[in-house]
Amino acid sequence: MLRLFTLAIILLFMHYKFNRSLVGGTFDRFHLGHQKLLTTAFQNSEKVIIGLATDELFKDKSQSYIIEDYKTREQTVLDFLSQNNLASRSEIVPIHDFYGTSLTDADLDAIFITESNRENVLKMNEERQKKGFRPLEIIIVAYVHGNDGEIISSVRVRNGEIDREGNSYVKLFEKQSEFVLPGNERGEFRKPLSPIVKEMKDVISRLQSSEMLIAVGDIVAESLVKLGRPADVSVIDGRTRREILSARSSNLFHAMVRLEAENPAGVVTQKGVLALKEAITNYETTHKKQVIIVTGEEDLLAIPAILLSPLQTIVVYGQFDQGIVVVNVSEQNKKRVYNLFRKFK
Repeated sequence: MLRLFTLAIILLFMHYKFNRSLVGGTFDRFHLGHQKLLTTAFQNSEKVIIGLATDELFKDKSQSYIIEDYKTREQTVLDFLSQNNLASRSEIVPIHDFYGTSLTDADLDAIFITESNRENVLKMNEERQKKGFRPLEIIIVAYVHGNDGEIISSVRVRNGEIDREGNSYVKLFEKQSEFVLPGNERGEFRKPLSPIVKEMKDVISRLQSSEMLIAVGDIVAESLVKLGRPADVSVIDGRTRREILSARSSNLFHAMVRLEAENPAGVVTQKGVLALKEAITNYETTHKKQVIIVTGEEDLLAIPAILLSPLQTIVVYGQFDQGIVVVNVSEQNKKRVYNLFRKFK
């Protein structure tokens, strides 16, 4: 709160280089990079026009079907402006192409962008000059990097790689080779992460064609195969309640791309996590079904499955004597599972 108050005071008494500047973007999953872009524009401009992309402009973006709707994105930007006392110096306008208001607003002085948009802005200035408008001064704002050294972006948030602060999920598992669930926490981990569904056919009927499906556990993975909708990534150990499954059951997965990992009971291993990451990446790039054969026990691998998968992935696992737990991977569920994982030693 003190940081936001200090920023507001600094901006209030600054002399601005530009009278009227432009910033454009989708502003999906509003993150630290967005904050830096807007803050830099307001530090240098008396008035900032914020072009907010509509559906037409982002339909070809990665995983566009899970980009937040216009109203949600607009409200997030408005909240940021309000918290920093910037609302009176801003105007949010919907844009339908990368030109936005640049070809109708002759009074614009500058545009604030990241390096990836430079070519588009050069074209924008060419068109402005054809109309007799002065070219915009181009201000390149440096990227913000996450704790893995990579650029923070909405694409990476949607892909499930990082949160909005740039914290990498896979990096959680780099500190040690095994993470042990303490005995006094086992009861907490037996609680289902979401409502339980009794029949697998009900799970399948609710699936959207665009959703990735990950099954952790032999019974749920086998049920999906038998019902004609195999999971995109299956994680099995060849046992159920520690009884060895028949060879016939194991053969159900023979057509899938096979990976192997060691993961003893009661732990999450780095090898298991890396196998999951590889399987998820493989499926996203090839759309070939993947199966991870675990030596040990696969149950706790539901945790990294949720943490590593893209938003709106469906992760299913069995809850003994109750049914099927169906987790829709969201930012909120990732945060919840992250907090649970912190209890591992």
